[in-house]
Amino acid sequence: MAWSRIAAIAEKEVHEALRNRYVLMLLITLPIAFAALPVVSLLSIRGLPASPPSETSRGLPPALARRLAGLSPREQLEVFLTSQFMLILWIAPLALPMTIATYSVVGEKREKALEPLLATPVTTAELLVGKALAAAAPGIALSGLTYLLMVGAAGIIGLSAPAFRVLWGPTAWLQVLGISPLLTLLATLLGLSVSSRVNDPRLAEQIGMIVVLPLLGLIIAQSMGVLWLSGTLLLGVALFLLTADGLLLALAVALFERETILTRWR
Repeated sequence: MAWSRIAAIAEKEVHEALRNRYVLMLLITLPIAFAALPVVSLLSIRGLPASPPSETSRGLPPALARRLAGLSPREQLEVFLTSQFMLILWIAPLALPMTIATYSVVGEKREKALEPLLATPVTTAELLVGKALAAAAPGIALSGLTYLLMVGAAGIIGLSAPAFRVLWGPTAWLQVLGISPLLTLLATLLGLSVSSRVNDPRLAEQIGMIVVLPLLGLIIAQSMGVLWLSGTLLLGVALFLLTADGLLLALAVALFERETILTRWR
């Protein structure tokens, strides 16, 4: 693949996306909204006692409370809420890239703007990688901005040390810099794969959002204490997503009807 052609396609797609006022509005408002939710939740438990650590918070399931044994009731809830909100950072960036990705193929097919591009030397893989990177970029930026706002707000409200270690450290950085971008690319590639075969962007977007379902399962499992997303488990998730992204890109290239689109154009 020629990265210069990929960069040119991505630059074109990003420029067109940023011309959309709806996209710009979401990039400004969503990070504030997503960051405000955990801050308000954490502030709501400030009245709980910070000691003694032998007590168990009544707001947690027994299995989860055992995992957080040794912390005060307030620290237990703060660690739990912070961990859950880190998972929301996996989901937060998905909707916007999915919308951009599905419309970038279906919309161009409808407007017959895709055919001239396919008539150039650009390969199908280069085209899809460029479109995927451009579509995923706003979502990744949204996740990063939300995370930075959360960290800043946590320092202001005086988050407890155990909870802040969940928010700021190698495990958190792996989620924000590794898992969230890889997951966003996965959803974007899935949307591109579907949108290249259908003419309804809403259908492609709905199918692509099935990526959210396993994430909801993780949130529920962690809230019940069934599992805890430790560094080792998160590294395994990141490696799985990296492999899945590569396989899905190969599938998207195979499903893309390049010759059919070019024949229809001519």
